[in-house]
Amino acid sequence: MFDLVRRPTDALGLSTFEEIDKLVDNFWRSIGMPSSSFSLPSVDIYTQDDEHMVVEMQAPGFDPDDIELNVRNGVLEIRGEKSEKDDQKDGKRSYMVRERNASFARRVVLPEGADADNITAELDKGLLKVTVPVIRPEARRIKISGSKGDNAKRLTTKAEK
Repeated sequence: MFDLVRRPTDALGLSTFEEIDKLVDNFWRSIGMPSSSFSLPSVDIYTQDDEHMVVEMQAPGFDPDDIELNVRNGVLEIRGEKSEKDDQKDGKRSYMVRERNASFARRVVLPEGADADNITAELDKGLLKVTVPVIRPEARRIKISGSKGDNAKRLTTKAEK
C-alpha cells in the first residue's frame, strides 16, 4: 500500500514538483512495480527545530561510498548506485551468476535561507539523515503612516447616527 510520509510544517512547505514526485511514487508502488527494477525510496522531510530542516531517506544495503549528495541552485540531489555480482564456480565452469543492480535519485527543494555550505549527512543502519541548517531572518516591523486630524474620517455604525 502507500507509505506514510511525514509532511513538513507550513514554514517549509512542499513545492509543486515535490507534490508531483510523491504522486508518481505512490502510483508506481500501487501497481506493484518490482523494487529491483524501479526503486524510489521514501523520503521524510521535517523541521527538527526552527533552525534545521531534516531529510530522512531509507537506503538499506547501501554504503556511504554508494551515495552521492550534491547541492545545485537550491536543490539537494541524492543519488545512490550499487551493483553486486555473485559467481558460484566449480573448477573452470560457472554454474550460477547473479547480478544485482540498485539505484535511486531524489531531489529536494531547499527552503529559503538554507545554508548549503554546512549541510551534514550520516548513514546509520540503512537510514540516510541529511541535516540542512536554515537561517531565518528576524521579522522587521513596518510602521504604517496615516493622516491625522480633521481629514481623517471616523467609521460609525447605524446605531450611532
